[in-house]
Amino acid sequence: MDPLSHVLTLLRPEAVGWRVIEAHDAWTLRFPAMRDAVAFGQVMAAGCDIAREDGREVQMSAGDFILMVSPPVWSMRVLRGGPEVDLKALLANPVLLRVNKPRLVTKLIAGYFTFVVGADLFGQLMLPIVHVRAATVTASSLGTLLSLLGEEAVADRAGRSHVLERLLQLILVEALRQPGLGWDQTGRGLLHGLADPKIAKALRMMHEEVTRSWSVAELALAAGMSRSAFAARFAEIVGLPPIDYLSSWRMTLAKQALETGGRPMADIAELAGYQSVSAFSTAFRRLTGLSPTAYLRSMSHDKTPRL
Repeated sequence: MDPLSHVLTLLRPEAVGWRVIEAHDAWTLRFPAMRDAVAFGQVMAAGCDIAREDGREVQMSAGDFILMVSPPVWSMRVLRGGPEVDLKALLANPVLLRVNKPRLVTKLIAGYFTFVVGADLFGQLMLPIVHVRAATVTASSLGTLLSLLGEEAVADRAGRSHVLERLLQLILVEALRQPGLGWDQTGRGLLHGLADPKIAKALRMMHEEVTRSWSVAELALAAGMSRSAFAARFAEIVGLPPIDYLSSWRMTLAKQALETGGRPMADIAELAGYQSVSAFSTAFRRLTGLSPTAYLRSMSHDKTPRL
């Protein structure tokens, strides 16, 4: 399994909430912060502006698609906005933003994903905001998927929820696979490493045998590079030295094992590359600020709103 597939398998994205929203004339819809989630939306008719609490703004046209990792409080608005309506109020009354004889009808699908290990790992793979313009959409395979998404969202067919969830999962993967959409070509990270043939080989080896005591020399040999050249190139492209990346990935696997339960702490410690539970607990606390047990308790409090 290649590293990106490994990451996506671990994350196991789920479309846990989505709605088709119709709004008329001038309106403003306020969304809560979505910690440990990826918000998404596609404008199917008209357009709207997105304004985030962190000052970022995005202008959306018909056909545009957006992904946002763990967004802060944000709003959608049209025609400079009408009276602000909270998302909870709209969910309780879906016609709240509609009027008789509207001059402008905006229609969009909006929702969010959560993941087994949270959105922080996903955030390492992509930009905080991925805005795909309609023109770009039509020129890529992403366009086919988004076209199907739009058609399925407004149709009243049997199995619609199941089909939408699968389509949204595919859209996530496709966004990650396209430079300039899912990730910044000038930055660092796993996707940049996978785009480099030599670094990609080392990454695949680490992911295939994650518990092996890899040395930089072994990985460099497999990549066909000198030890010093490999270490420098890996750190430059991925953003971490090779062994630090391996340790980070092992800790990610440890988090997943903690949350899914059923494994002895000694096994989880070994998976993270530690020979004792105490050494693992100390390293885990250093990384997360919490002991493994406290971390598990903290993850049981899901604050993500339900659409």
